[in-house]
Amino acid sequence: MGRKIIRSLYSYWESFRMALDAMRAHKMRALLTLVGVVIGVATIISMMTVLGGIKYKIDDAMLNSLGANVFQVQRYDSDAGIHFGPRRRKWRPKIEESYAKEILERCPSVRAVGVESWTFGRRLSRGGMETNSDNSLAGGSVEFGPNNSRYVTLGRPITQQDVNSARRVIVLGYDAYKSLYYGADPIGTYVRVDGQKFEVIGVFEERGEMFGESQDRENWIPLSTFERIYGEKSVNLTVQAWDPKAFRKAQGEVIEAMRVVRGLRPGEENNFGMWTPDLMQKQFTEQTAWIGIAAFGICGISLLVAGIGIMNIMLVSVTERTREIGVRKALGGTRSSILRQFLIEATTLSLVGGAIGILLGYGVAIFINNNLNFPAPVPVWAVLLAAIFCTFVGVGFGMWPAVKASRLDPIDALRYE
Repeated sequence: MGRKIIRSLYSYWESFRMALDAMRAHKMRALLTLVGVVIGVATIISMMTVLGGIKYKIDDAMLNSLGANVFQVQRYDSDAGIHFGPRRRKWRPKIEESYAKEILERCPSVRAVGVESWTFGRRLSRGGMETNSDNSLAGGSVEFGPNNSRYVTLGRPITQQDVNSARRVIVLGYDAYKSLYYGADPIGTYVRVDGQKFEVIGVFEERGEMFGESQDRENWIPLSTFERIYGEKSVNLTVQAWDPKAFRKAQGEVIEAMRVVRGLRPGEENNFGMWTPDLMQKQFTEQTAWIGIAAFGICGISLLVAGIGIMNIMLVSVTERTREIGVRKALGGTRSSILRQFLIEATTLSLVGGAIGILLGYGVAIFINNNLNFPAPVPVWAVLLAAIFCTFVGVGFGMWPAVKASRLDPIDALRYE
């Protein structure tokens, strides 16, 4: 039994070695045949690697965009993902600051509710220095910092007394701090925003960049001060549940509370939006699914072309080696051994192309990691899938030439010139 297994393994090894010898003997022909396999496999590896890296960055950003057990109620639904053409929103009444108190009273699973209002494209100045116009200014309640995972690294955050008194104080984003102070102590100094003077009481910790865009351009003033300067706008509510177990329940309670304060009847759709990190992640996955489908489509077409090329090359090989097949059959070679030989050659050809494609995919990942400061791990499942596809291409398109070789009549084969 052991000898039989050894003989069988040796037979497979000999078939594999002969397949490599055949590829070396016809290098250019083999190279042209491999192009389709290489393109298909490299495409799917590269695309899945890039999408995996983008998803990692999105997940990381979403998890850090709000505090623990926090979700947001806003006027409109979130617009995460990729969209083409103009998007029209159906008008909705604004979210009122008073809803925060209603939610706290009606929702036992809710621990705290923050209120915030925003204005964008602002410049901050100090003396003769000025930031660019990419800064945003948030008017927020005391919950703004913890509910948005914005933590003060210098000075102090805004307090309830600051909000009650509508004090003109500000917590700077790290970008504004770097631009206006160059590392000097900013606490107790003053900056101007839209001609308004604010005392600096704190600086947010640095968060870094995401997709080349800074996450440190948000500046915070008391909500009451914001509304005196910019007027009362629709606000966003950041809602914190008591713990992870209460998170889903809190969302349901808030939806019911919002429907009540909005005066919605049963059956009417919600006229407010909910924002949660997992919802954003889901939207990203859904709206980039077509990229993965396109990658698989390109891979499929490339492998189909490559498979046809492999079949043609193997048919040519059968014709060229007709006398060899006749000799092998005359010396006792069986149909199954000849079938196996040509199938192994076709599969080896396909797998070599797949290996080159996988290496190219890894090269793309290494380039992205080293040059774009972007995590791009090659997914193991994509590598395994590429290997499986290549195996099926080799076997599927090599079957007909292998069957044709195995059915050759030994006498006719020996007479072939």
